[in-house]
Amino acid sequence: MNKSLFLFLTLHFLFTFSTVASSVDSEELYSKLSEKQTIIISDNYEVTYLSEKQFIIYNTEGLSHAYTSLFYDKQNKVERFELEMKDVKSGKTLQKAKIKDMTDVAIYSNSTVFDDNRRKFYELKSGTFPIEVNIITETKSSTNFNLPTWIPVHRYYQKIEKSSLTVVYPKEIGLRYLEKNLFGTKEEKEENGIMTITWQETDLPVQEPDMNEEDDHRVLLAPVNFSVEDFKGEMNDWSGMADWLYRLNEGRDQLPEELRIKVHDLTDELDNPYDKVQVLYSYLQENFRYVSIQLGIGGWQTISSEEVAKYAYGDCKGLTNIMKAMLAEAGIDSNYTLVFAGDGEEDIEVDFPSNQFNHVILQVPTESDPLWLECTSNLLPAGYLGSFTKNRHVLVTKEGGGYLTKTPNYSGTLWNQSQSSTSIKLDERGDAWIETEFRMKGNYAEDLIYVKNSLDDRKQKDFFNRNSPVSGLIINDLHLDLKHVDSLPIAIINYEGTIQKFIQSTTKRIILKPFMGKISPDMLSSNRLLKTDDYKIELGQELIVESNIQPVLFEEEGIRISIESSQEGTDLKVKRSIDLTLPEDMDEEERTEVIKKINSKATKTYVFLKPETNTKQ
Repeated sequence: MNKSLFLFLTLHFLFTFSTVASSVDSEELYSKLSEKQTIIISDNYEVTYLSEKQFIIYNTEGLSHAYTSLFYDKQNKVERFELEMKDVKSGKTLQKAKIKDMTDVAIYSNSTVFDDNRRKFYELKSGTFPIEVNIITETKSSTNFNLPTWIPVHRYYQKIEKSSLTVVYPKEIGLRYLEKNLFGTKEEKEENGIMTITWQETDLPVQEPDMNEEDDHRVLLAPVNFSVEDFKGEMNDWSGMADWLYRLNEGRDQLPEELRIKVHDLTDELDNPYDKVQVLYSYLQENFRYVSIQLGIGGWQTISSEEVAKYAYGDCKGLTNIMKAMLAEAGIDSNYTLVFAGDGEEDIEVDFPSNQFNHVILQVPTESDPLWLECTSNLLPAGYLGSFTKNRHVLVTKEGGGYLTKTPNYSGTLWNQSQSSTSIKLDERGDAWIETEFRMKGNYAEDLIYVKNSLDDRKQKDFFNRNSPVSGLIINDLHLDLKHVDSLPIAIINYEGTIQKFIQSTTKRIILKPFMGKISPDMLSSNRLLKTDDYKIELGQELIVESNIQPVLFEEEGIRISIESSQEGTDLKVKRSIDLTLPEDMDEEERTEVIKKINSKATKTYVFLKPETNTKQ
């Protein structure tokens, strides 16, 4: 881009900014904002980001709205930061700041992280209100690979007077965008091969915490052509991005001779491909540890398999790459795969090819469904991803391109089973002794894998005391065992303990404390549940059940609940079954109502007459 055009845009950006009006009911707002952002992409793929913000801040809560944090590393530089704070009433300048006044910190302060990621931040402080705050920032990046999403409304309880985004780029590099919920205007123009697009939003509604994020105003941006440290690619479709990543990592999968021999020692006598995958995955889990590596292009390019083997550690890219290399040595193909990971994260925008990923996993094609390997985990069985990466679109990379597919949602019955067997024995004080065995399969075993491996014995007891179906539980003895059948994780919990005040006693009646656990939203994250519970309660004396113990059966679409109760001498026996399959498109309000209905049908109160009142009055 020529210097005169850059200078014109910069001056236009700095001096054509509208003033924020100060007439507003300050009790309804924390701040008001007018903002102008400009993104300038050069023909060498470098990007300049200019931002000018003008706030009126009405109270202490609004100070965080002017918080400034600027990321930098080898590829990104902080060029400019200017802040001025004024008293609105007097016009007096209260505070000024520049780059030298910012605090500089590492983004990660962890011994398992190797990176050059840092940030400079400035936190505003004031005891005077209202104040006007003007902030100008400029940063530069050596790559256009990651273009930010423009979101005009940054904070809750913030009024947007005017917000604009201008993107300037060479036509030959190209730009793609996806608009969401915009109310304002868009202008496009071309001059001498330079494209300029400006979006402007004015007088946007104030947002509150209960808003639906899907309704937020935003523009997603992505390049057509891009370059990261001279590795050029195109992002017009998913295949183009996958091809770039494949080429970026090509040739970095060579194993040292010692490891090649080890692979053959482990797999040559095995005939079943899954057995080969499992034994190599176990070898990876037992011999390599995870670290995060974010140095320069290392944020995308894997370190070589030879380096991972030498140092016995790697990040998600390095561990996935060496697993891929070991499988290849054993004659098994696999594919390096990008995913946006995180518990409960939203899926990517599948119709907008762009960098929407933060993690790498491995796909192993089979004759039926592919196997998926989370190579940073030393706990999960081969073929089970867990909540961190399940049920979302991923980008599979292959030579010459790649494609989007989806990871398993583990919604079948096999993956969503919970069984329990409980024996409760009452004592003369109304307390009870309890022995319980739980068998959790699939998704319900996942959390317990981390409980077993992350908590000591005392904290494990505390965990189960807090999450017991029966209140007042104090566990004395606990055993948590983990195993798996192929990809299916299984957790077996056995505990013994006491329940304080298990019965409520009146003059004529004995009422048992509720002992059948309720269904929580977390238990239906996969929309499927098969739960069976058996209870034997030793009452210690012959009592007559006053409440109805006839069988309970509730059925409607996707829901089947049954409770069978019987009294045999001094024992009460209860068998409960809950079989649920909920629609995937059910919204949160509907789900909440369904769970309320399920819990109202799936619990029962047991009331007994005391011996001296065993005859009906």
